[in-house]
Amino acid sequence: MADKIIKEIRYSESEIVNIEGNSLPGNLGKIYKAGFDIVAIGQRIARKLNELKFVSGEFDHIDINFTTVLQQDELTVSKRDVEKWLKYIDYGLSPCFFNAKTDSQKSDFIRNTTFNALKDIYFSDTEKLDTIAKVENLIHRFDTELRIHYKTKETSSYKIDISYQIKPNGGSSKAIVEYFDKKQNFKGQVFFDLHFYDDIYPLVDTISVKDNRVILSPKKSFRAEVYNERYKTPLQFTINRFDEI
Repeated sequence: MADKIIKEIRYSESEIVNIEGNSLPGNLGKIYKAGFDIVAIGQRIARKLNELKFVSGEFDHIDINFTTVLQQDELTVSKRDVEKWLKYIDYGLSPCFFNAKTDSQKSDFIRNTTFNALKDIYFSDTEKLDTIAKVENLIHRFDTELRIHYKTKETSSYKIDISYQIKPNGGSSKAIVEYFDKKQNFKGQVFFDLHFYDDIYPLVDTISVKDNRVILSPKKSFRAEVYNERYKTPLQFTINRFDEI
């Protein structure tokens, strides 16, 4: 099976050994009282690694399972092998230790634990460790406002970059359109809300400029049409209303 680029990092919890035949680990919340930002932390890290074409292996989903079965901070790759695309990493964590933290402290702990787990998985690959370190530095610098690049269109007249943020400052996920007019030497940007961060993928397929507007046209498929029902497509933005940057 060909190696894949990472897509998702998620979190689960369990009080039993995470092996075949046992119940699947559950979502965080019952054993470990997670803060509001926990899910988004893994999404930000995974999607930034995805942008950088980080090859994770046969699997493209990583589930970090916090468990009472292991000793505090003990980390091991689970023997559970449900699907080739999914890899479970078990991490020993005391509920009392975790639940006593503030939401901010919980977020910091989950973020640091995620990077420690990634470094442990890929400890022998210098190139992968460098990429992990790059993303870790970006997360520390921008935190929830980290921008993840999605798509670029460039002509002799203009350049347009499309990126997004996953729940910045605890709010809605955002898409960002940056427009650079090479002839007028103007650079501006506009934000718009996403119901879910990954709506950006079916929502923006092609990029064009017409009549002083940036036009983002959606993908054409039944699945894309279902997701895009939440939006008025194609998305259109008047250039003279862009905020100059």
